[in-house]
Amino acid sequence: MGRKKRGTVRSYGKEKNFNRGGGKVGEGYDLAMRDNELFAKYYKGQGIVPEDEWEEFYATLKKTLPVTFRITGYKSQSEELLSMIKGKYFSNMLDVQVDGETIAPPKCLSWYPKELAWQLDLTRKIVRSSEPLSRLHDFLIAETECGAISRQEAVSMIPPLVMDIKSHHKILDMCASPGSKTAQLIEYMHSDCPQGELPSGYVIANDTDNKRCYLMVHQVKRLQSPCCMVVNHDGTVFPKIRTNADEHNPQFQLFDRVLCDVPCSGDGTMRKNFDVWSKWHPLQGANMHGLQLKILRRGCQILAVGGRLVYSTCSLNPAEDEAVIAEMLRSSQGAMELVDIQDMLPGLKFTKGVSSWRVMTKAGEWIESAEELPPAMKTQVKLTIFPPTPEEAEKFHLDKCIRILPHQQNTGGFFVAALQKVRHLPGSREARLEAEATAKAAEAASTAEEQAPTESEQTVKSSESVPETETAQSAAVEEATETGGDKRKAPQSGEEPKPKKQRMYGYKEDPFLFMTAEDPVWPPIRDFFGLGEDFPASLILYRSEQGKRSLYYVSQAIRDIVRCNENRIRFINMGVKTFSRSPSPLVPECDFRITQECVATLQPHVTKRLVTVNKSDAIIITSQENPFTFKLSDDTQEQLKKMSPGSTVFMFSPSEKEPSPKCEIVFCGWRGKASVRCFGSRCDRAHALMLLGEDLKEINKRVAAEKQAKLEAKKSAEQEDSALAKEGDDDGGAEEADDVKGEEGEKDNQLKEEEAKVPEDSSEGPPEDAKEDAS
Repeated sequence: MGRKKRGTVRSYGKEKNFNRGGGKVGEGYDLAMRDNELFAKYYKGQGIVPEDEWEEFYATLKKTLPVTFRITGYKSQSEELLSMIKGKYFSNMLDVQVDGETIAPPKCLSWYPKELAWQLDLTRKIVRSSEPLSRLHDFLIAETECGAISRQEAVSMIPPLVMDIKSHHKILDMCASPGSKTAQLIEYMHSDCPQGELPSGYVIANDTDNKRCYLMVHQVKRLQSPCCMVVNHDGTVFPKIRTNADEHNPQFQLFDRVLCDVPCSGDGTMRKNFDVWSKWHPLQGANMHGLQLKILRRGCQILAVGGRLVYSTCSLNPAEDEAVIAEMLRSSQGAMELVDIQDMLPGLKFTKGVSSWRVMTKAGEWIESAEELPPAMKTQVKLTIFPPTPEEAEKFHLDKCIRILPHQQNTGGFFVAALQKVRHLPGSREARLEAEATAKAAEAASTAEEQAPTESEQTVKSSESVPETETAQSAAVEEATETGGDKRKAPQSGEEPKPKKQRMYGYKEDPFLFMTAEDPVWPPIRDFFGLGEDFPASLILYRSEQGKRSLYYVSQAIRDIVRCNENRIRFINMGVKTFSRSPSPLVPECDFRITQECVATLQPHVTKRLVTVNKSDAIIITSQENPFTFKLSDDTQEQLKKMSPGSTVFMFSPSEKEPSPKCEIVFCGWRGKASVRCFGSRCDRAHALMLLGEDLKEINKRVAAEKQAKLEAKKSAEQEDSALAKEGDDDGGAEEADDVKGEEGEKDNQLKEEEAKVPEDSSEGPPEDAKEDAS
């Protein structure tokens, strides 16, 4: 470090250079700085981009990335939301002009199902310059907050799309942060499930960075799914999920789907991450190759036979893409196979994976083979970054991978490959148990042959010998599976050594405790809301024994994972908030209210606190603060009269009389003595009003205009009164009026002094009629 010189001051963050573009501070990024000679030389030499498309490819990288978003498809409101977006927002963008240029209309991504993904070629400057575009921007932000829309880069939507998700699948996202792909996985799992039912599968979102896990919680919570959890582990050594709590005979389950969106150099994100232009060098991909391969190998190890793993990067570098896939196929010895996913993306433009590529030094010199590596590079990179031999290339079928180039459809750069597991990896625990079971079965069969009876007895008992052999074989398999082997063996070739116990960093999480039906907190909740006896109280969890302020709801699969892996997996978050403690003197029988996050999941089970409303009532409740019940329809008033004060679920359903909107709208609220209230957030209320054909901004403008009109009327009335007072017949009358006012002021001061003399502990309060007047 050296000694600090006297008279100098070291600044820590006070003089940061925010000018990453190279010009004067405040000028932002200069387009001329978006250039890198080594980058151009490297990718021209790879041949990934056709020569006649290079100029267009390189020019597209220098342009700003367009805005893309997708509508959450599993919710019943998605079709209604799509039709409203087209009619209310997109129709106003057909002839919008900014600075004399016509803005391109919204573009539907043809390869995404049901027209649920859209692309907008807009910049911040254009959005701020047009009122229709500014309204669309505000709408997207509000709908994103409530989970109805997800703003996500177009190419980032592809990996979950090709995983073929079903509602019963056990899914792992190994490098999940920031969570946009995890949200897609949850969406697809729910969309495959019948309406009103919960999936039997689950999604585990993992990330190695503790802080990014907490940021990811907000992204995942928007989907309001009880079938998801966030965990914090190193993806290269992600633990297997135990299915029992027996330490002597542990059982594990493998995943049906695994997503490996691995860390990478990110040269496909140059259109939004401008730092990549100046920081990129040819060895970035080679330096990431080892980590990417470790994550992919671990994902294949915990994948079930017949399951699918999708590997993706936001890099165009073959060292991070095809080289990683080729080494995994090589080491698996046929256990893993590439899946052709090109037919699952109709309308998407892409290039097929390559089987040959070149390696470059940091100085820009080409290396054709591993023998040409400089001595310094041999310790820096793995030899697996080189392309496979012609024989291996013919066997690997790397052309089943896909690479999306930015200029093909105005997107970022991306690479996707799908692998299927046809048998257990060589050297894995499952393969060893399988081999041991087969050996025991063969031994049992040979023993049976040695003890075989005579030929005549064999003829009589031939029908019984086969079942005995099959029973022995199945028993051997079951024994091997349960015991996990009699003796611990050294790691086989291809099997990762058992990692040392890792220290857990970051904030220590509160425990995840599950409720029982005998818990004194549960019966009042169950009886107040009319939850059936069959509603599983065991799926309700809380985080602290003191108070139980918030209760969360999880699926059965999530609960089983927590109970069997409490000390093995670092859980960060799971489930959806269901009940929140909100004691009120008006509701002595129950201290909890339903939350908006879980109202859609809980609504089918609520029988006592459910109020069906028409469209007009729904608009009044969601747009006004504490509206009186007499403002509502007669039918709604009758339902509220039969109901005691407390937490309430309001639901609008389309009918022949009110066919629009064509979806149910459910929101939680409160039934008071003479008024009702909606407990949804501002974004939730704006979303409900938008579906009901209203705009919360317009309603607020009308309310503000009415208030302003009342203030102006009051002000004008006061001015008229003062003018009349000044037009008195003589000055004496005015003085007399002043004397009267002075006497009234003295009386008020005397009353205040007498009130101040009343002791604080006096139990005598103001009379009831005074209370009413004050109110």
